[in-house]
Amino acid sequence: MPGLTLTLETAKQTLLNTQLEIQTASHNISNAQSKGYARQTAQVESSPAVYTPAGWLGTGATVTQVTESRDQFVEQRLRNANSDASQYTNLTTELSSIQTAFNDNGTTGISQALGAFWDSWGQLVQDPTNLSQQTGVYQAAQGLATTIQSTYQRLNTMATNDIPGQLQDTVNQANTLINQIANLNTAIANNSSTGFQPNDLIDKRYQALSDLSALIPVQYNENASGVVTVTTTNANGPLTIVSGGTATPISTSSTITGGQFGGLTQSLTDLTSYMSRLNDFAGTLITQVNTIHTQHSGPVVFTGTDASTITASTTFLNNQASADENTRASQMSSLQDSTITFTDGKQSTFTQYLSDIQNQVGTDSQQAQTDESFSTALQTQLTTQQQSVSGVSIDEETVNLIQFQQIYQAAAKVVDIASQMLSAVMAVIK
Repeated sequence: MPGLTLTLETAKQTLLNTQLEIQTASHNISNAQSKGYARQTAQVESSPAVYTPAGWLGTGATVTQVTESRDQFVEQRLRNANSDASQYTNLTTELSSIQTAFNDNGTTGISQALGAFWDSWGQLVQDPTNLSQQTGVYQAAQGLATTIQSTYQRLNTMATNDIPGQLQDTVNQANTLINQIANLNTAIANNSSTGFQPNDLIDKRYQALSDLSALIPVQYNENASGVVTVTTTNANGPLTIVSGGTATPISTSSTITGGQFGGLTQSLTDLTSYMSRLNDFAGTLITQVNTIHTQHSGPVVFTGTDASTITASTTFLNNQASADENTRASQMSSLQDSTITFTDGKQSTFTQYLSDIQNQVGTDSQQAQTDESFSTALQTQLTTQQQSVSGVSIDEETVNLIQFQQIYQAAAKVVDIASQMLSAVMAVIK
């Protein structure tokens, strides 16, 4: 009698275990395409044996918990790769936009306008009083000033509106995720106190951490209660952004390096450098050209002090003595080949200095593209590794379901046989 009762109890527990395993497999299949989801497994352990006159008898098995399949080392490396890939992708995009803003390919842009400016003075040397030649100089000077100023304005729009706007959006998204992680910490801690692992909440937190890692670098430590402390990489060292249920927001003034935030701040730093050099170019051009043309009390050619304010006079050739203007035109034409000391200390011709700015933009852009290719390839490789551990295989889950079905049918058969035997015993007792 106790043997049959124990058999029934063991078979019943097997049925319950198998139902839970089938539900877990079904849950895995349903979430096969869910972002952040990790394959779950029902952990089955042998139940304690009982002592009988015949010796120790097994009492079947029990599902102790449902666990997730995760490799923490791969997960952290993947988050780092997410940050790097996002950083260089954003940097590449912004530098490409900066190159477009320069819009200088030799036939259009500042280079072409500068060449036309020098050529116009070379033609004026032939006949300083020729109205057509004078008009050509006016037009070239105005074209050069307009091109420099419009180029600077395009860059300035990116520096004051476009990139800062994207930075603010990045900060807003990051702070939303930081708050979400803190709230999930609280929910996970509350659920863990019951003795069960809240896998679906943990999945949501992993996804939030993954999304956050694309915006800023993310590292975390998990305590025994399943609560994580999250830090990011700051210029002055690690910065804690989540501690338990407490979230610490970031701002656009943060010195975080890496992720989308880092890519945008680096592009803004680079852009500021390019604009500064363009100002040096324009300021030195204004000074050198005006120095030559103001000899013998001649008027200035350019007004303003830098690329944002440069404009061309429309009267600098009026009423000028032919001999004086011939001398000025000759000196002006020679200026294009002269080595000049620019305000940033560099020495070169105007054409070389301008080319150096453009080459620097191109070099920085090419390096960003190289870094993007490498980090994206690493991200893809680590994603494959992560999915090999945490991803759901429909084929594997289908095989598991067949196995669970067979176990369930066998346990049901045990219940049926034990029930018949128990009924027979009860009939004899009566």
